[in-house]
Amino acid sequence: METIVHYYRKTEPPHSLFPSITEELKVLGLGADGNKIEAVETESCFNVLLGTELVAEQQEKLEWLLAETFDRDSLQIGKSSFDTSVGTDTWKVEFGPRMTFTSAFSSNAVGICQACNLPISRLELSRRYLFTTSEALSDEAIVAVKAMLHDRMTEEEYAAPLKSFDSGAHAKPVRTIPIMAEGRGALEIINKEMGLGFDDFDLDYYTNLFK
Repeated sequence: METIVHYYRKTEPPHSLFPSITEELKVLGLGADGNKIEAVETESCFNVLLGTELVAEQQEKLEWLLAETFDRDSLQIGKSSFDTSVGTDTWKVEFGPRMTFTSAFSSNAVGICQACNLPISRLELSRRYLFTTSEALSDEAIVAVKAMLHDRMTEEEYAAPLKSFDSGAHAKPVRTIPIMAEGRGALEIINKEMGLGFDDFDLDYYTNLFK
């Protein structure tokens, strides 16, 4: 049975991260919330999908691959350094690739792992943030900060440590668009329903292509 194992590695946040967040909150009229933020810490999480349990030699290989070159002891298995930071004055959030597709990072990492005879079929890297605040941020500020920290097109929030890469999404049945029978109007309807973003040029092009 496949299982996901989490490897955590503490990282240094970019020097611009803290000031950019507080400045953006000011621009949004949320300067009071920005003043509540005292510090921001960051951490990487390697979400490793294992086909079978690793033996000692395989475990050593994987840790060698994932650990920071100049700080081998920073890698922790199954336990985040953020776990000890709990309370009303802290707030944690995690973002990673959308589970509906495999990232390029995972494809490369899996190739390397399999070359080392490691039974790994997917390996996604997520980013974790720990905010220390003087008091709780407003809901509006939390939404704004989350929007700053990830790309909503390719990433999503991980509300809890991943237990599966199954997104629960299912492909919709294939539909036939009757362009030859109904013309451009059929394309306009599906364009609106599915948010395809076709402009007039696209609609004319595909209509003429099939008629």
